[in-house]
Amino acid sequence: MDTLKVKLELVGIFAVVVSLLFVAYEVRQNTNTAAAQAVFELNEADWQSLFLQSTDPDLMALIILAEDDLDAFTDVQRQSYRRWVFAFLNLYESAWNHHRRGIINDDDMEGWRVEFCDQMSEESFRHIAESIESHASGFRKDAAQWCR
Repeated sequence: MDTLKVKLELVGIFAVVVSLLFVAYEVRQNTNTAAAQAVFELNEADWQSLFLQSTDPDLMALIILAEDDLDAFTDVQRQSYRRWVFAFLNLYESAWNHHRRGIINDDDMEGWRVEFCDQMSEESFRHIAESIESHASGFRKDAAQWCR
């Protein structure tokens, strides 16, 4: 009887270990899927922003005007441009957050840094970006170093 009890307990322990390994595998799969989805959504948002920029003549005119003379903006144009810059900064901050969490690798993050520095090379974009303080202080600190 004791031998049977010990054997059943060992089978029970084995079943628990196998169940835990299965749960760990499922959690890992779910984490990988969520990471891939996060990267896809970030890239999709970037693509949509760039597509809008290239197909919306009003937005393109606003960007061109900003590059020529930011002071020539009406109040509405200034606010529209500020929101556009803010939207792009949110994309970069999201990429930075994903990189910090290990979702985006170093090579992919370098692409985001290059795009960020390209945007920041425009004086109007940089002027607005530097005036926005709602982003995480760690992002602002790291981003300030990217383009040096």
